[in-house]
Formats: sequence, structure tokens, C-alpha cells
Amino acid sequence: MWRLHVWAVSGLLAMVAGCGHAPPRQEVTSLPRARWLENGLIDAGGSHEPDLFLVRRGGQRVDRERNAERYRGEEVIRRLKEQGVEVFHTSLYKGFGMAAEMPEMEATRRVAALAHRHGLKVDTYIQWNTMMYETFFAEEPRAQEWIQRDAAGKPILLTYGYQQSYRYRPCFANREYLEYLKRIVRYAVEEVKTDFIHFDNFDLNPEPDSCHDRACVRGFRDFLRRKYTPAQRRERFGFENVAYVNPPQWNAQNDPARMEIVFDPAIQEWIDYRCQMMADALREMALYAKLLNPEVAIEINPHGINGANRAWMAGLDHARLLKWTESFWTEEENLPEYLEDGRLISKIRSYKLARKFRNILLTYISGRPVAMAEALAFNQTLGFVGSDPLSPEMRKYISFYRAWRGHYQGSRDLATVAVLRSFPSIAYHNARAQLSAIQVEQALIQARIPFELVFDEDLEDLTRYKVLILPDSECLSDGQLERIRRFVEDGGGLLATGLAGAYDHWRRLRREPGLKGLVESLPAARAYEERVQALETAGEVARREVGRGRTAYLPAIQFDGEKPGPLRYFAIGNIFWRLPRNAAQIVDSIRWLARDELPVLVSGPLFLAANPVIQADHHRILVHLVNYNAGRGSPVRAVEVACRLPAEAQVKEVRLISPDLSAPLELKFTRRDGVVSFTAPEVKVYAFAVVSW
Repeated sequence: MWRLHVWAVSGLLAMVAGCGHAPPRQEVTSLPRARWLENGLIDAGGSHEPDLFLVRRGGQRVDRERNAERYRGEEVIRRLKEQGVEVFHTSLYKGFGMAAEMPEMEATRRVAALAHRHGLKVDTYIQWNTMMYETFFAEEPRAQEWIQRDAAGKPILLTYGYQQSYRYRPCFANREYLEYLKRIVRYAVEEVKTDFIHFDNFDLNPEPDSCHDRACVRGFRDFLRRKYTPAQRRERFGFENVAYVNPPQWNAQNDPARMEIVFDPAIQEWIDYRCQMMADALREMALYAKLLNPEVAIEINPHGINGANRAWMAGLDHARLLKWTESFWTEEENLPEYLEDGRLISKIRSYKLARKFRNILLTYISGRPVAMAEALAFNQTLGFVGSDPLSPEMRKYISFYRAWRGHYQGSRDLATVAVLRSFPSIAYHNARAQLSAIQVEQALIQARIPFELVFDEDLEDLTRYKVLILPDSECLSDGQLERIRRFVEDGGGLLATGLAGAYDHWRRLRREPGLKGLVESLPAARAYEERVQALETAGEVARREVGRGRTAYLPAIQFDGEKPGPLRYFAIGNIFWRLPRNAAQIVDSIRWLARDELPVLVSGPLFLAANPVIQADHHRILVHLVNYNAGRGSPVRAVEVACRLPAEAQVKEVRLISPDLSAPLELKFTRRDGVVSFTAPEVKVYAFAVVSW
């Protein structure tokens, strides 16, 4: 195991040393995992803000030092341990430089030893993306060359409001900064003996605030040379020599926040470069930490799926990043609830993103029972449970989870429907592709149809799915189209909407529809404006039998509401998170495509969500149920569940388990044609049914 990590890291260092960032050509394709995380995560703190930062930020209480010491005291650690917490979150490094922060870093080393003596794992906060230049430059004068600079040469700031202009962003194409960051990682692993590294502020600024320093310009050009052959560069740009291609620039007349569609090849490649640069830097740090101790868990804070164009705005592609993490944070403000206007707001998409990459999602759940329930149902663990003192409701859910932990460990989401989140489609046209994805996902969530998110590389193997959905997945390569065609001909079901397949992966309009022969689609040769206008009025679903498979085409997903005015960067916030007007067409099409063989069917109102999982080794399926209207005191009664079992399985029992029940409830069931049916009498906030065979 240890030799594997040495080989992986040394190979990486050889690849990136002295050059810019290149598309992935690595031998290691995913992160070796910390085994202890397989038991789930109950994390609490502790503050991650060192006293030095609180003083420099200003606006603090005069007794701030006493408060900081309380969070590092043995009393807090002992109390959290007694309340069921298993990982203690604390500060380590904020960005002032190791010399300036060493006294408090040494204090963290001592508190980590204290937490370990009490049987807790330790989660240490490391600032990924800040140089507090006033002290950092005094320690490292060379660091003046490590910061991000805009096109005018001005430092790029990581700001919180108007009063933190002392926070410069480092350039992740700069080798010297990455080597400095490794020193902090080494201190965390070897001196603090941390079990869990939290890299905070994991993103880049949106345009026009992107890095144009020498390292990034050189890295961008080298990226293009490595990514494409001379012939491919001619096809991409019209010329071979990219030695003078610069990152994009903007002015008052050309505001990047108003650019709805990205079709300039250089801007498209700049988006890809920024995403790859961040993924490469993370990969290097993660594998370096694993070299020092394979049992250290890696976590970042990039936020989850919140409707924003994260690739274009922040230089982040979750599908590249989450291969190198075991956990991630989302601070999106999508508090789980069912609103009076009919919107079901949730973090289900972000939880599904985490499950896709075997990550644990951390988010704020303390004080919100529905959020706690959502975490257990879709995260299969709690994650971050808050800070001392924990609320009685939080302690109740911790106790419940610990008591029934064996029913969460090693579970796999039971879904046969896949929704493609196409990188180029969303990155180049978020206003349509992300809106369509959000709307389709909302229809699936509120119809309680189990689904998984898939990404571009997942199209290589779709054998585990019955249905693939392309929600306005405009930009598909020839190879992807061929794999989708093969999936259908081999018996899969395909639902395509709107402009799916109309463009290639560089967003060049195809002469003929990419899905020609699979679905009934609009002619690709029509002017784009005519196509969009035609799509605003949804027609009937066109269904076909193709080979052994089935296809359905829906001209448009109809947003049920008034669209807000101009949106900066065309983010699809939760104002859009409502059922589309033609949700019934979407749901009916999926059931037809799946030949009515979905793994679980659950009745109930629109504010009831369900997530089925399977524990094959334990011979059981668990159907998790969350009432998003629980805040209004509205229990859901008589929930009918039909669960499809593996072949030859003989049902032993069905039980309902809930933190709102004093004991598990035995349920009567019937079995017919491999489907077990039963009724859950009531779901107040959260419950799960266990079908054992």
C-alpha cells in the first residue's frame, strides 16, 4: 500500500515539475481512501478561526481570547465526546504565513493530542486560497511573485465584503506556492498528526477577476500545446502556434457576467484550463498527504450543485475534483423545506454528487431536523453536526444514527435512472443546460424516482442503468453519441430534451442532429434563434423503439413560473426549483422507457422525498423517507411502498425505523412477481423501511 502511494506521488511530481498544467495523463485515477471514513462521519468543533485573524479582521469582542481558549479546552472536547461526536474540528493555518501563525499552530498540535487521548479523530482547517500579504511577504519576500494578478497586473483579492483587502489569492500554476503549501500539509500530518485535512475557500474568482500572471499565461499556452496536436490546434483555432494566445480580457462594454453563451474557442479552453489547474493542484496535495499517511482524509470546500456555472465562474469541475477527495463542504443556502409556492428546496443534488464520487457531504444541519433527516437519507451519515453546545435535537439524531449505524454503512444507492450533467453543455450555456438539468431532477425528486448523476466520462459504461436522460445536453462528441446509440440498441432507454446533441463538444452546430435515428428532433440546420423560439412551446413526447431499446424526445421542459430578470452569470438559483409544467410527461416517459421496472415506487405528497439503498451483504433494501413539510407539523400518513427485490430473494420481514418511534415497527407486506408491497403508517420527519430477505 505504502509503495503504491510513493509511486503515485513521485509520478505526479515528475509530470508537473517545472511546467504548466496538462490534461490528465496520470497512472493513478482516484484517491486511496482512509479506511476509518467507511464508518461514516460525525464532525463538530471547535472554531477554525485563529486569534490572529480575529484581531486583523476587527469587530470582535474584547474577550475573544477567552472564547478561543474555550473552544480548545478539554471540557469542550470531553462534552462533544459524551454527546457522540467522533471527529473534532479545529483551526491550523489561515494564510498569514507559517512564521506568523506558528504559536497558534503549536496550540493546535497540543489540542490535537488532547482530542486523540479522548478517542476523537482530528479535523484541521487549512486555508487553500489566501495569502494575508502583510505578514506573508515579510516571511517570504518571493511570495510577491506567487499571487494572482489580473490583466492590469493588480493583485486579485479573496474578499468578504469591503474590509478584507489584505487577502491576496495565490496562483496555483506557481510551483513555489504549491511547495509552500506542502510544508503546511507536512506539518499537519507529521506534527499535528491530523486525521482529516479541510482545505477552505476552494475556488477561483469569476471573470473579469482571473489570473493573468506569467505562470498562468505560460501554463495556459503549455496546456494547449499538450492537449492538442498541431492539426487539432488548426481545427480548434485556425492556426497551430499558440505561443501568443492570452487569457480572455474584458471591458465595461463587454461584461462577462452578461455572456449567456460561450462560443469563443480560447474562452472555452481557458475555462477548461482553470478547472484542470485546480484539479491538478488538489491532486498533488492530496497524494502528498497520502504519501505521509494513507489514513489522512482529504476534504475541500467548493460548494455543491447550486445552479451556478461553477466551471465558468470559479474554475471548478466537480467531476475532476472529487476523485481526489473523500469529503467536501457545501455552504449553499438551500435550506431543506417545502415552500408555500410549491417549491421543494433541498440539497439532494449535492448529496447525490457526493455519493457519485464516494464522498461524504458536509453542510450546516444543526438546528434543522429536516436537514438532519436529509443528511441521513441521502448522505447515509450526518457529516458536520455543529459546534459546542449541540442542540437537544442534534443529540437525538446523533444517538439515533449511532444506534442504527450498521443500516447505513456500505450501502449503495439503488437507482437505474441516470441524469447526464454534460460539462461543455453547462459550462458553455448554463442558462439552458443547467436549467433543464435542474428541472428534470426536480421532477424526479418530487416523483420519488431514484436517480444518479452521471458525467461525461461515465458514458463509457452505462450498463448499470435502464434509462439515460439528456436534459438539453447540447454539446456531445461523436464518441459520446456513438456510446449513447450503443446503449439504446442494447436495450437501454433514452430521454432527450430540447437541443440535446445539436452541437459537438466544442459547441459547433452539427449539420445533422447528433441523435438522428434515435429520437425525433428538430433539424440541426435551422438558425439557432428559430430553434430556441420553437422550443419555448413544448410539444408531445415522441416515442420510438430502437433496436432492443426505447427512446423518447421532449421538445422542451417548461418552466412553471415567471423567469426573473437578468441574472449575473445566468445562475439557476432555487427560484427555478419548481416542478416543470410538463413534469407528468417527463415522469411518464421515464416509466415507459424503464418498462415499468423501477426499483422502488413510493406514494405520497409532493413534499415527501425517498431514497432507496441496498446493502447486498446484509440482504436488505432500505427505503429512506423525508417529510420536507415537517416544519409545519404536517406528518405524511399511509405511505405505500412497492420494492423490487433481487431474483430468488425470499422476504423475511419489513420494519419501519425512525427517531420519532420508540421502537421499530413491524409492517405487514405482500409479495407478487418479485415486488414487495407495504404501507408505512406515518412519517413525521424521517423514517426508513428495512426490507430483509
